[in-house]
Amino acid sequence: MLGFIDGLRRDGVDLGEADLVVGTSAGARTGAQLANAGLGEAVELYRRPDAPQIQLPAKLEDFVAAAARIIAEVGDGQEAARRIANLEPLGTRLVSAAERRPVLAAGLTVQTWPEQRLAIAAVDAETGGRVAFDADSGVDLLDALCASGALPGIVGPMTIDGRRYVDGGVHSLYNADLAAGHERVVVVSPLPQDDYLRAKLDAEVAALGDATVHVVLADEQSLAAIGSDPLSSANAPSALTAGAGQARRESAALKSAWNDA
Repeated sequence: MLGFIDGLRRDGVDLGEADLVVGTSAGARTGAQLANAGLGEAVELYRRPDAPQIQLPAKLEDFVAAAARIIAEVGDGQEAARRIANLEPLGTRLVSAAERRPVLAAGLTVQTWPEQRLAIAAVDAETGGRVAFDADSGVDLLDALCASGALPGIVGPMTIDGRRYVDGGVHSLYNADLAAGHERVVVVSPLPQDDYLRAKLDAEVAALGDATVHVVLADEQSLAAIGSDPLSSANAPSALTAGAGQARRESAALKSAWNDA
Protein backbone atom coordinates (compact mmCIF):
# COMPACT_ATOMS: atom_id res chain seq x y z
CA MET A 1 0.00 0.00 0.00
CA LEU A 2 2.82 2.41 0.81
CA GLY A 3 4.62 1.70 -2.46
CA PHE A 4 1.40 1.97 -4.46
CA ILE A 5 0.15 5.24 -2.95
CA ASP A 6 3.61 6.80 -3.06
CA GLY A 7 4.00 5.67 -6.67
CA LEU A 8 0.68 7.27 -7.58
CA ARG A 9 1.79 10.53 -5.96
CA ARG A 10 4.96 10.54 -8.01
CA ASP A 11 2.85 10.00 -11.12
CA GLY A 12 0.51 12.90 -10.42
CA VAL A 13 -2.30 11.23 -8.45
CA ASP A 14 -2.13 12.45 -4.86
CA LEU A 15 -4.57 10.55 -2.65
CA GLY A 16 -3.31 12.75 0.16
CA GLU A 17 -5.63 15.45 -1.21
CA ALA A 18 -8.62 13.48 0.07
CA ASP A 19 -11.09 15.15 2.43
CA LEU A 20 -11.19 11.89 4.39
CA VAL A 21 -8.73 9.02 4.81
CA VAL A 22 -10.14 5.73 6.18
CA GLY A 23 -7.70 3.11 7.44
CA THR A 24 -8.10 -0.44 8.66
CA SER A 25 -5.38 -2.58 10.28
CA ALA A 26 -2.15 -2.13 8.28
CA GLY A 27 -4.12 0.35 6.19
CA ALA A 28 -4.60 2.46 9.32
CA ARG A 29 -0.83 2.91 9.55
CA THR A 30 -0.64 3.75 5.87
CA GLY A 31 -3.55 6.16 6.26
CA ALA A 32 -1.87 7.92 9.17
CA GLN A 33 1.36 8.25 7.20
CA LEU A 34 -0.56 9.62 4.21
CA ALA A 35 -2.65 12.09 6.21
CA ASN A 36 0.39 13.36 8.12
CA ALA A 37 2.42 13.82 4.92
CA GLY A 38 4.89 11.16 6.02
CA LEU A 39 4.51 8.74 3.13
CA GLY A 40 7.94 9.27 1.59
CA GLU A 41 9.72 8.85 4.92
CA ALA A 42 7.77 5.66 5.62
CA VAL A 43 8.73 4.20 2.24
CA GLU A 44 12.40 4.86 2.93
CA LEU A 45 12.11 3.39 6.42
CA TYR A 46 10.64 0.09 5.23
CA ARG A 47 13.31 -0.26 2.55
CA ARG A 48 15.96 -0.45 5.24
CA PRO A 49 17.14 -3.87 6.44
CA ASP A 50 16.85 -2.65 10.05
CA ALA A 51 13.25 -1.45 9.66
CA PRO A 52 11.26 -1.91 12.89
CA GLN A 53 9.43 -5.21 13.02
CA ILE A 54 8.06 -7.73 15.46
CA GLN A 55 8.04 -11.51 15.23
CA LEU A 56 4.48 -12.80 15.17
CA PRO A 57 3.64 -16.28 16.55
CA ALA A 58 1.18 -17.24 13.78
CA LYS A 59 0.36 -16.48 10.15
CA LEU A 60 -2.52 -14.66 8.52
CA GLU A 61 -3.81 -17.95 7.11
CA ASP A 62 -4.22 -19.23 10.68
CA PHE A 63 -6.47 -16.30 11.52
CA VAL A 64 -8.44 -16.61 8.28
CA ALA A 65 -9.12 -20.30 8.93
CA ALA A 66 -10.26 -19.66 12.51
CA ALA A 67 -12.50 -16.76 11.45
CA ALA A 68 -14.01 -18.81 8.63
CA ARG A 69 -14.98 -21.57 11.07
CA ILE A 70 -16.82 -19.08 13.27
CA ILE A 71 -18.62 -17.46 10.33
CA ALA A 72 -19.67 -20.90 9.06
CA GLU A 73 -21.12 -21.66 12.50
CA VAL A 74 -22.98 -18.43 13.32
CA GLY A 75 -23.13 -16.55 10.01
CA ASP A 76 -21.65 -13.19 9.13
CA GLY A 77 -22.57 -10.44 11.56
CA GLN A 78 -21.86 -8.83 14.90
CA GLU A 79 -21.96 -12.08 16.87
CA ALA A 80 -19.37 -13.60 14.54
CA ALA A 81 -17.24 -10.48 14.95
CA ARG A 82 -17.54 -10.72 18.75
CA ARG A 83 -16.42 -14.36 18.75
CA ILE A 84 -13.57 -13.69 16.34
CA ALA A 85 -12.45 -10.75 18.46
CA ASN A 86 -12.01 -13.12 21.40
CA LEU A 87 -10.10 -15.92 19.69
CA GLU A 88 -7.71 -17.93 21.82
CA PRO A 89 -4.01 -17.69 20.83
CA LEU A 90 -3.36 -19.30 17.45
CA GLY A 91 0.33 -19.67 18.21
CA THR A 92 2.41 -19.95 21.34
CA ARG A 93 1.25 -16.59 22.74
CA LEU A 94 -0.42 -13.28 21.98
CA VAL A 95 1.82 -10.34 21.10
CA SER A 96 0.96 -7.55 23.52
CA ALA A 97 -0.03 -4.01 22.67
CA ALA A 98 2.93 -2.84 24.74
CA GLU A 99 5.28 -4.73 22.39
CA ARG A 100 3.65 -3.35 19.24
CA ARG A 101 3.30 0.29 20.25
CA PRO A 102 7.01 1.29 19.92
CA VAL A 103 7.22 -0.54 16.58
CA LEU A 104 4.26 1.44 15.27
CA ALA A 105 5.71 4.65 16.70
CA ALA A 106 9.01 4.08 14.87
CA GLY A 107 7.14 4.00 11.55
CA LEU A 108 5.38 7.34 12.04
CA THR A 109 7.12 10.63 11.43
CA VAL A 110 4.23 12.43 13.15
CA GLN A 111 2.41 10.71 15.99
CA THR A 112 -0.51 13.09 16.46
CA TRP A 113 -3.83 13.28 14.65
CA PRO A 114 -3.53 15.21 11.38
CA GLU A 115 -5.58 18.27 10.47
CA GLN A 116 -6.94 16.22 7.58
CA ARG A 117 -9.80 13.98 8.66
CA LEU A 118 -8.58 10.46 9.42
CA ALA A 119 -10.89 7.63 10.52
CA ILE A 120 -9.37 4.44 11.94
CA ALA A 121 -11.60 1.36 12.09
CA ALA A 122 -11.50 -1.08 14.99
CA VAL A 123 -13.90 -3.54 16.62
CA ASP A 124 -15.15 -3.53 20.21
CA ALA A 125 -14.22 -6.98 21.54
CA GLU A 126 -17.13 -7.07 24.00
CA THR A 127 -19.88 -6.31 21.50
CA GLY A 128 -18.39 -7.10 18.07
CA GLY A 129 -19.48 -3.65 16.91
CA ARG A 130 -17.33 -1.45 14.70
CA VAL A 131 -15.93 1.82 15.96
CA ALA A 132 -14.17 4.56 14.02
CA PHE A 133 -11.58 6.55 15.95
CA ASP A 134 -10.76 10.07 14.78
CA ALA A 135 -9.31 13.29 16.16
CA ASP A 136 -12.57 14.02 17.99
CA SER A 137 -12.71 10.64 19.75
CA GLY A 138 -10.28 11.67 22.48
CA VAL A 139 -8.12 8.62 21.73
CA ASP A 140 -4.37 8.89 21.16
CA LEU A 141 -3.43 8.21 17.54
CA LEU A 142 -0.96 5.44 18.43
CA ASP A 143 -3.55 3.78 20.66
CA ALA A 144 -6.06 3.86 17.79
CA LEU A 145 -3.49 2.30 15.45
CA CYS A 146 -2.70 -0.41 18.00
CA ALA A 147 -6.40 -1.19 18.27
CA SER A 148 -6.97 -1.30 14.52
CA GLY A 149 -4.10 -3.74 14.00
CA ALA A 150 -4.73 -6.06 16.96
CA LEU A 151 -5.39 -9.21 14.93
CA PRO A 152 -7.28 -11.67 17.16
CA GLY A 153 -5.49 -14.89 18.06
CA ILE A 154 -2.15 -13.33 17.13
CA VAL A 155 -2.04 -9.87 18.70
CA GLY A 156 -3.70 -9.08 22.01
CA PRO A 157 -6.47 -6.48 22.15
CA MET A 158 -5.76 -2.83 22.86
CA THR A 159 -7.44 -1.52 25.99
CA ILE A 160 -8.67 2.07 25.75
CA ASP A 161 -10.67 3.65 28.58
CA GLY A 162 -11.40 0.23 30.02
CA ARG A 163 -12.68 -1.32 26.77
CA ARG A 164 -10.84 -3.84 24.60
CA TYR A 165 -10.52 -3.24 20.87
CA VAL A 166 -9.25 -5.44 18.04
CA ASP A 167 -8.46 -5.28 14.35
CA GLY A 168 -10.99 -3.35 12.25
CA GLY A 169 -10.68 -6.09 9.62
CA VAL A 170 -12.80 -8.30 11.88
CA HIS A 171 -15.72 -6.14 10.70
CA SER A 172 -14.45 -5.52 7.17
CA LEU A 173 -11.15 -5.32 5.33
CA TYR A 174 -12.39 -2.15 3.63
CA ASN A 175 -14.86 -0.18 5.76
CA ALA A 176 -15.51 1.82 2.61
CA ASP A 177 -18.98 2.79 3.82
CA LEU A 178 -17.31 5.20 6.27
CA ALA A 179 -16.74 7.40 3.21
CA ALA A 180 -20.49 7.90 2.72
CA GLY A 181 -21.29 11.42 1.58
CA HIS A 182 -18.11 11.83 -0.47
CA GLU A 183 -18.21 12.15 -4.25
CA ARG A 184 -15.09 10.22 -5.20
CA VAL A 185 -13.76 7.22 -3.30
CA VAL A 186 -10.65 5.12 -3.94
CA VAL A 187 -10.42 1.76 -2.14
CA VAL A 188 -6.95 0.20 -1.90
CA SER A 189 -6.52 -3.37 -0.63
CA PRO A 190 -3.31 -5.47 -0.57
CA LEU A 191 -5.24 -8.74 -0.45
CA PRO A 192 -7.04 -10.77 -3.15
CA GLN A 193 -10.81 -11.22 -3.05
CA ASP A 194 -12.97 -14.30 -2.72
CA ASP A 195 -16.77 -14.36 -3.00
CA TYR A 196 -17.19 -13.43 0.68
CA LEU A 197 -14.91 -10.39 0.49
CA ARG A 198 -16.38 -9.33 -2.83
CA ALA A 199 -19.89 -9.35 -1.36
CA LYS A 200 -18.65 -7.32 1.63
CA LEU A 201 -17.14 -4.65 -0.57
CA ASP A 202 -20.10 -4.60 -2.97
CA ALA A 203 -22.44 -3.88 -0.04
CA GLU A 204 -20.21 -1.07 1.20
CA VAL A 205 -19.91 0.47 -2.26
CA ALA A 206 -23.70 0.34 -2.58
CA ALA A 207 -23.91 2.35 0.65
CA LEU A 208 -21.90 5.12 -1.04
CA GLY A 209 -24.81 5.91 -3.35
CA ASP A 210 -23.88 7.96 -6.40
CA ALA A 211 -20.19 8.26 -5.52
CA THR A 212 -17.61 7.43 -8.16
CA VAL A 213 -15.72 4.47 -6.68
CA HIS A 214 -12.42 3.07 -7.94
CA VAL A 215 -11.25 -0.20 -6.35
CA VAL A 216 -7.60 -1.23 -6.50
CA LEU A 217 -6.63 -4.74 -5.41
CA ALA A 218 -3.07 -6.02 -5.29
CA ASP A 219 -2.33 -7.54 -8.70
CA GLU A 220 -0.43 -10.75 -9.38
CA GLN A 221 2.97 -9.08 -9.28
CA SER A 222 2.21 -7.35 -5.99
CA LEU A 223 0.79 -10.50 -4.41
CA ALA A 224 3.89 -12.44 -5.44
CA ALA A 225 6.11 -9.78 -3.89
CA ILE A 226 4.11 -9.71 -0.65
CA GLY A 227 4.59 -13.46 -0.35
CA SER A 228 2.63 -16.24 1.31
CA ASP A 229 2.33 -14.50 4.69
CA PRO A 230 1.25 -10.85 4.45
CA LEU A 231 1.94 -10.39 8.18
CA SER A 232 5.66 -10.94 7.65
CA SER A 233 7.79 -7.86 7.04
CA ALA A 234 10.56 -9.89 5.40
CA ASN A 235 9.39 -8.98 1.91
CA ALA A 236 8.71 -5.30 2.61
CA PRO A 237 11.31 -3.92 0.14
CA SER A 238 10.06 -6.10 -2.73
CA ALA A 239 6.43 -5.30 -1.84
CA LEU A 240 7.20 -1.57 -1.96
CA THR A 241 8.77 -1.97 -5.40
CA ALA A 242 5.86 -4.04 -6.66
CA GLY A 243 3.38 -1.48 -5.32
CA ALA A 244 5.18 1.29 -7.19
CA GLY A 245 5.07 -0.83 -10.34
CA GLN A 246 1.35 -1.40 -9.97
CA ALA A 247 0.88 2.36 -9.49
CA ARG A 248 2.42 2.95 -12.90
CA ARG A 249 -0.04 0.51 -14.44
CA GLU A 250 -3.05 1.95 -12.59
CA SER A 251 -2.29 5.67 -12.65
CA ALA A 252 -3.95 6.47 -15.99
CA ALA A 253 -7.30 5.08 -14.82
CA LEU A 254 -6.97 6.76 -11.45
CA LYS A 255 -6.14 10.13 -12.96
CA SER A 256 -9.55 10.07 -14.55
CA ALA A 257 -11.32 8.85 -11.41
CA TRP A 258 -9.48 11.07 -8.92
CA ASN A 259 -8.16 14.21 -10.60
CA ASP A 260 -11.09 15.08 -12.87
CA ALA A 261 -13.79 17.07 -11.11
